[in-house]
Amino acid sequence: MKFSSEILKAGEIVRVSGQFFTLRDNSVKKLVDILKSGGKIPLDLSGAYAFFAAPTPGFSESRASIGPTTSARMAGFIPYLLDCGVKGFVGKGAIPEDAVAALSAHGGLYFQALGGVGAYYGSRVSDIRPLMFEELGPEAVFLVDVADFPLVISIDSDGGIFF
Repeated sequence: MKFSSEILKAGEIVRVSGQFFTLRDNSVKKLVDILKSGGKIPLDLSGAYAFFAAPTPGFSESRASIGPTTSARMAGFIPYLLDCGVKGFVGKGAIPEDAVAALSAHGGLYFQALGGVGAYYGSRVSDIRPLMFEELGPEAVFLVDVADFPLVISIDSDGGIFF
């Protein structure tokens, strides 16, 4: 996904098309442990966007659901992932001040996804592929292609906040 972040402002509703990679509690810790130990991953984090979510088991085009999870649980990893090149995050709920400060320092973005609309969000997914940690089931890292995916900009690249 590419955004001209200087024109996006907190509180705006956007509809995005592109790719996210998913992270959840167990997968984000495993991913960061690999990166910190100098290991390689099958994902280019430069300019990438992470979606704190888990697709339903057996995800298919005819039966799809992918809803956001509470970002605060993964917020401790946000500064490190920004240092690794991640440009922004999608999740649910507020994040702590240190993560907000890290986003602002990196010119990063945080998008709010609505809870309770996983089936609708699933209808906006055109493809999903497991990348890492398939043994974690829905908490594995997936690459997700989306189109016309509605989100609210909750933290803009200037550190503006909308909650």
